[in-house]
Amino acid sequence: MYQSSETIPTLDLFPMHLIRKDSPWLALEQLIPWKKLEVLLKDLFSSSDRGRKSIPVRHVLGALIIQSKMNLTDRDTIDMISDMPALQYFLGLPTYEPIELFDFTLLCKYRQLLGIDVSQEMIEELLLFNGVNLEPETGATHRGSLSIDATVAPVNITYPTDLKLLNVAREQSEKLIDDLYKKSALSSKPRTKRQKARADYLLYAKAKNLSRNKRFTANRMQLQYIDRNVKTIEKHANEGVFVLDDGQTEVIETIKRIYEQQHHMWEAKTNRVDDRIVSFSQPHVRGIVRGKAGTKIEFGPKIAASKVNGYIILDKISFPNFNESQTLIEIIGKYKEKYGVYPEVVRADKIYQTRDNKTYCKSLDIRLSGPKLGRKPKDQEILKTDREIQLQDLRKRQEIEGVFGVAKTKYGLEKLMTKLPESQIASIGLIFFVMNLVRILDKVSFYAKIEMLVLSITDNELCYVFDDE
Repeated sequence: MYQSSETIPTLDLFPMHLIRKDSPWLALEQLIPWKKLEVLLKDLFSSSDRGRKSIPVRHVLGALIIQSKMNLTDRDTIDMISDMPALQYFLGLPTYEPIELFDFTLLCKYRQLLGIDVSQEMIEELLLFNGVNLEPETGATHRGSLSIDATVAPVNITYPTDLKLLNVAREQSEKLIDDLYKKSALSSKPRTKRQKARADYLLYAKAKNLSRNKRFTANRMQLQYIDRNVKTIEKHANEGVFVLDDGQTEVIETIKRIYEQQHHMWEAKTNRVDDRIVSFSQPHVRGIVRGKAGTKIEFGPKIAASKVNGYIILDKISFPNFNESQTLIEIIGKYKEKYGVYPEVVRADKIYQTRDNKTYCKSLDIRLSGPKLGRKPKDQEILKTDREIQLQDLRKRQEIEGVFGVAKTKYGLEKLMTKLPESQIASIGLIFFVMNLVRILDKVSFYAKIEMLVLSITDNELCYVFDDE
């Protein structure tokens, strides 16, 4: 069970001499709508943790925000909170105590409860609380602009090969037989030929140059071992000798799916199959073809995001690949629903500039970046103006590219360290939440620093005094 921060004493009692006056955590604490976020998350968290010791929602949410902002592991997050008084003030503690608030392993459980919908609501509440909204002029039908793009958040897996994946599946089937045998009444353990299977794998895995025929031969040998082990497990399970729990059932189903896909590719002599599994430990991950130099295929969820009025909106997260051009109409519809107007211009790269999207934008009097439909104008002045506008749109569209660059280099989007699909979605949502939070902080700090008093000393001399308070 969780408790609200309403029971936490006022922060005025906190020993502020332990915190730097210019610590960003003092300002960040004021920018987050804690009460609204607690209402949003309280029922979600409480329904999944009945009977446990009460933990304030603010502690959980604050720890996740700290983790995303500082790009820390679960263990390091809890240790950092224990060491830094500023972070404990940020979490709403009445005083500094160098103790662990809760076990670091619970962060994984809390993250699983935050999906794409909750992450979007958290971002909307944050922007609304800080007055970040698009106020249309009276009678206006269009206002503002959209910069949209998509990227992939790679997960922490080894680069997959068919032989490597089959070897892992075989080893897991052998481990499953060992675990089931220990709990069964069998007098002898079923044979798995694991030593020969391992030797066959290493024979080809260590080869410097592996021809196509040898790859198919290596895969066939591993497929035979997996098929033998799976049949052994199913035979004893049907006889009631082996009793599989939910986790073991999930493991055997993953092994069977990998076997079916790899066996189909081996029989068809192909390297393609629908919904292909690339990681045994993370079977939900798919390969996303991006066509970039050095990384033609990326393994992780695909993200569609947009930048509106300087802030980031998370539009879609999907593990299966999708065509981002098909999200443009939906994104514009959400913009109209949220702000009551259409954007004046939508800046996107070539993949979004399809005929259907251009026709749709033209019907709503929205300028979509890129060449216009129809023939080029013969008037050179008009042609020159159109090219200048396209070049300007191209430059401004790079802001969304910069968002992804910062998210990957600073906030850990380049390699997601979480493993479960729910945790990975939550990690992405928290990263964009923190990026919006930092953006608001930068804007507030900027306006605070440029406030000044102008004192006239002589007719020709002025003294500028900056007010940093």
